Amino acid sequence: MITKRLFSAMLSILAITCPISNFHIYEATESSAIEAEDISGNTGTCGDSVTYSLDDTGKLTISGKGAVYDYADGENPFANNEQIKQVVIEEGITHIGEYVFANCTSLASITIPDSVTGIGQYAFSGSAVKSIVIPESVVTLDTNSMFMDCKELESVVLPQSVTVLYSNAFKNCIKLKEVDIPDSVTAIQNDVFSGTTFTSLFIPSEVAMINGNALRGSKIDTIYGFKNSTAEAFAKKNGLNFIEREERVWKRTDSLPIAGVYKLACDADVKNYITISEMLDLDLNGHTVNIPEIICSSTSNVIIRDSDPQKKGTIICTEDRNLITSYNKLTIYGGNFYGYDKKTVCATVRINDGSFDCYGGEITGYYSHALSVRTKDGIINIMGGKMEASSADNGKSNVYSVWLADTFAGTLNITGGELHADLGAAVSGSPSDCIVNISGGKILSDYDYGFKCMKKGTVNLSGNICMKGEKSGIYVPDGKTINITGAVTGADVSVYAEASGLLTNGLGKYISASTLNRYLPDIKSNGTISVNNDGELIIDVPVVTSTTAVSGSVTSTTATTSAMDKPVTTTAKATTTTVKVTTTTVMATTTTKATTTTAKVTTTTEKAITTTIKAATTTAKVTTTTARATTTAAPVTATTPTETTPVVTTSAALVPLRGDVTGDGKVSVDDAQLTLKAYTERIAGNDMKLTDEQIKAADVDGNGEISVEDAQWLLKYYTEKYVAGKDITWDDIFGKKTQALPRLIKKRIPSLKMR
Repeated sequence: MITKRLFSAMLSILAITCPISNFHIYEATESSAIEAEDISGNTGTCGDSVTYSLDDTGKLTISGKGAVYDYADGENPFANNEQIKQVVIEEGITHIGEYVFANCTSLASITIPDSVTGIGQYAFSGSAVKSIVIPESVVTLDTNSMFMDCKELESVVLPQSVTVLYSNAFKNCIKLKEVDIPDSVTAIQNDVFSGTTFTSLFIPSEVAMINGNALRGSKIDTIYGFKNSTAEAFAKKNGLNFIEREERVWKRTDSLPIAGVYKLACDADVKNYITISEMLDLDLNGHTVNIPEIICSSTSNVIIRDSDPQKKGTIICTEDRNLITSYNKLTIYGGNFYGYDKKTVCATVRINDGSFDCYGGEITGYYSHALSVRTKDGIINIMGGKMEASSADNGKSNVYSVWLADTFAGTLNITGGELHADLGAAVSGSPSDCIVNISGGKILSDYDYGFKCMKKGTVNLSGNICMKGEKSGIYVPDGKTINITGAVTGADVSVYAEASGLLTNGLGKYISASTLNRYLPDIKSNGTISVNNDGELIIDVPVVTSTTAVSGSVTSTTATTSAMDKPVTTTAKATTTTVKVTTTTVMATTTTKATTTTAKVTTTTEKAITTTIKAATTTAKVTTTTARATTTAAPVTATTPTETTPVVTTSAALVPLRGDVTGDGKVSVDDAQLTLKAYTERIAGNDMKLTDEQIKAADVDGNGEISVEDAQWLLKYYTEKYVAGKDITWDDIFGKKTQALPRLIKKRIPSLKMR
């Protein structure tokens, strides 16, 4: 059997090799050339099991089952009948024959049901139809002269199944304002737009053949399309203006596009689920879509956004299914996404495989989770928007805004946005192995825990932490460890640990800080822990300072480092920043080594394995830093050397560190987030200014542009090197490049170019 793609290719080849003015291929049927039937009685048959009826208002109704006959030119029963003003084809009709409505000079509108799968050539030619929508159910569409001489035609919507625009398809359609060519079209033949008056045309990148006379006799002087496409070559060859453009307008009310860059121009009610297997960038543009499910296949790259200033763009699930199921790469910048609002076990967004980035919008689950993560090794980035689990109406307490399934073994990064659940926990799950990095955003529950920590996997906290719940902000199972892997800049968190009970429920009223460790023997951190009078757990984190060279003579004896003359920072009980953090059981710990110096000091760096917070040690006017150091510092011993060390000036700030976009001397989640933000601003049409150093640092794959891929490499490098503690290099990361990331179609994804 010849496949659709192979048949399309054959047509294109034939169109090139057979320069016949009216080249046309169609399948003949046994009912071809049926003799005309008299319709003076206003009723009759026009198919083996098809009848028609014309009423006094001019409404022609065609009903029955099966195909309407193919007719020869001039033999169709409705030709030149000035009484017919409207045609309604009822459900059950499968084929609209050749010439059926040709020369119906008063026919202004026609309704085609989803049961129709084929339409023959010349079907509407010479009619007075003003607008027509051909449903996606039509898979066989012979466009040869289909709308020729339709002088009242203003708009037409073609299905995604059409592969060739045959000769004279829109010839002499003088009122036609534009033609939206579907992405499925691969060839455009001669005189398709002859006699039309609109001046510009978008030609998809999939079009591989354009007849030299395709625009003969038209007013078209501007071609829109993709760079280096057949459309661009055709425009240049024929002296036409060419404008590079990706976004197109979608005008169908019964379907969604499955490839390309589109902005919705209307609401859509889609009866069946759709499968996306290529790149799709969809702007909801404030419109509402009702659909059973959107399936993003293993070869897809789907981006959904909403450019509406009032953020009204919405997609609603209409059946007991997941609203969006993704197997490769899904990115959401905006829009409102609602799961099935009746009894269901399906999630609103379900990531079965691949990766997911959320920058904005709102995802709501009712009877099930807003986001269900099941991918084995993908990266999930939640950087903005809101995920809401609303289950109060059905009383289900096991509905979460983010659910981590037992199959999830990837990385979840939460750096922004809001995750909220009314009855259940905001984030919960039972993954066998995964990494969760939380450095921002809000994680909230009205009646449960904000974050119900899983027994397996790694949880790392840093940045500004906000986790709240009626029971507690974080639930820590017995024996579980949570790591502080970066500077805590602020926190609003309470912690419940199975081993020691609720930590922040007025504990400070009954226990002193000096006896705290007796009650919480498993708690450690990169700073010191105490309880204030309000019962809040306080973690004192050492102040982070930059590396400096200080001249002068320093003498010290072997002893534990303490604050001396004008100390810059200290370890352990040194100058600290106090933040309201209520955090965890057993923190990961490492020991930092002090560097002894005299006279003109040389700063050195010690790399730790498990964390990324900077600690500092000092002795009188001397600053020594340990970059990427970790948790609790051991007592520091300084000795007096017998020789003077020459001055060594560090120049790291002058040379961009690969991946260090923020310029803070390390690679972290913040660098990946800034890279993603730069990419986002770029594709949104904004000009986010980065320095040359930042651009060089962000372009980790060295391809000359900042893209989503760079951010993914950054996260992978950070996770494996600093969180998992692996001894890897950038070369190790890129050795896994072809397996690690989904396929991206670069011609369709704008990126931030190198300057």
